[in-house]
Amino acid sequence: MRWIMIIFMMLLTAVSVDAAFDWEVVELGDETAAGGKHPYEGGEVKFLQNGFEVTAHGGEIWSEGLGCTLVHIKERFSGDFTIEYTITDHICEPVHTWSKFGAFIAQEITPETPYVFVQASLASNDDVAVNEKGVKITVRPEINGVATPGSGGWVPLQWPMTHKLVREGDIFTASLSLDGGKTYESIAMGDKFDNTTLAFADPVFVGFALCGKGLVGGTAVATVVDIKVNGKNALAVKPADKLTTAWGLIKQ
Repeated sequence: MRWIMIIFMMLLTAVSVDAAFDWEVVELGDETAAGGKHPYEGGEVKFLQNGFEVTAHGGEIWSEGLGCTLVHIKERFSGDFTIEYTITDHICEPVHTWSKFGAFIAQEITPETPYVFVQASLASNDDVAVNEKGVKITVRPEINGVATPGSGGWVPLQWPMTHKLVREGDIFTASLSLDGGKTYESIAMGDKFDNTTLAFADPVFVGFALCGKGLVGGTAVATVVDIKVNGKNALAVKPADKLTTAWGLIKQ
């Protein structure tokens, strides 16, 4: 498992990062992701003003070993919390790729971790994929256990789209907004629902995960901005005279 740690260093004429939280980037998993069916070949993260662009080459976020590019807050969270964020774009190549991106809550930063994942899925054109694409919650309650849809899916997708995930006790509820977070609506539709239950042992990790799943591997790119945790801006970037970002690679 490869880790990329973000280090902020003083340099000339760049941008100033006024971050409410420290963030880490993790290339989670390897060629054994999803039992070897969807190998993860790494990814990249580019920090933008008030957000970041995430890339993932292959991988899968489901059962067995995870394979994804993960950006998470270093600080762990306990108790109730609310995450809000806006996905401005989500694309993938080749076109048959089924990519997933969204808020990711994990017990540990390992490929086997229990997790809750609010996935916005880009699907292939087969019947099952078309019917399943959209926004839904995926949950894996046990270490290296079987993942299942923890909620139904809201369709169709469009960008930009603002998402909100609320944790109240063991219940996680997702909603979305098409007006930048001014008003939210449930992702529940018909017999599909908008929440799942998972009893994590506090504290937990909070972040965002992306995979580029495809029949022969795929590359996905997603951009997220305006990230708030409990109403607090989680990553704000503003112009300044000095400061840029330096990257150090740590392998584990």
